[in-house]
Amino acid sequence: MTASSKGFSYRLYCLLLYGYPAQFRRMYAREMARTFRDSYRDAVQQHGRSGVLGLWSIVLYDLGVSLFIEHLSTFKAWLKQLLAIEERHGKTFMSLTNIVFAQRTDTGLKRQSNEDSVISILPEDQQVMASKGVLFVVADGLGGHTRGEVASQLAVNDLYYQQESDDPATSLRLAMEEVNARIYEKNLSESSQAEPDKMMGTTCVAAVVQGDTLYIANVGDSRAYIVRSGQAQQISLDHSVVAKQLREGLITKEQAINHPERNKIYRCLGIHDVVEVDTFSEKVQAGDLLLLCTDGLSELVAEEEFVGIVQQYEPQESVQRLIERANEMGGRDNITAVVARVA
Repeated sequence: MTASSKGFSYRLYCLLLYGYPAQFRRMYAREMARTFRDSYRDAVQQHGRSGVLGLWSIVLYDLGVSLFIEHLSTFKAWLKQLLAIEERHGKTFMSLTNIVFAQRTDTGLKRQSNEDSVISILPEDQQVMASKGVLFVVADGLGGHTRGEVASQLAVNDLYYQQESDDPATSLRLAMEEVNARIYEKNLSESSQAEPDKMMGTTCVAAVVQGDTLYIANVGDSRAYIVRSGQAQQISLDHSVVAKQLREGLITKEQAINHPERNKIYRCLGIHDVVEVDTFSEKVQAGDLLLLCTDGLSELVAEEEFVGIVQQYEPQESVQRLIERANEMGGRDNITAVVARVA
């Protein structure tokens, strides 16, 4: 065999090595080329032309098998990486869409201004979303007090996300206590001897959906419900005189409906320097519906009615129909609702 034949075979073999994935070539191509050169020399010395033909038959077979294996391995690694990316994207998508919600507030038919406030916050940061969840807040400025709308606006800030606690219920409670302090200080700044009946205040009910758990905190008589399988469960606790008497068995449900003190509450944010916040937690599941509302809705729209509405319609249309129904029933107060559906 001539030197030119040896050189051609070597160059051809090196060219064939380019069929391997780049990472494989970087690791093994030089050693494989050196092995081929040595094997070629031995084949020529021992068997001449027939040895070279035998060598190439073995080399081509080995190249074909190993090329297939290496490309298959590379494809599997690429596919695994792609699926991991798709899974991460899927999780991000689900975290943004596994709860669909809408909010709406209305002055009603009897009031000149709207003292209700509402906010819904879905964090864009996925770490915040995972640790703190989605926040909904409804507040009702006390109608008989001055500047109730200011108090309710203060109640629907995002102090919740500023809390360092990893427990959503604790964060909700601390946020409400801080809001209470801010409103109370604002009352004192306007009058150092402010009387309770002349101070601004607000009810507040807040809900957080984090993972498979719903956390509720409330002060006053704005409410939070879970609607499941055609039934509504009130999660919050009314801090009204009538509700307390009803819980204590002093009056009946029928007596509570037309009780002269049915709108009188004994606990709210802003009137005292310290406030007691009730917190609750419930597991949620796909298909659950969450309703937060002020008493402008809960006093006028019967439970079976709002259950039917939120189950029949998507949240955006549900809040509209709930407010329309409250106005049809007289609309004597401001009306606010948040409807969220867990997908």
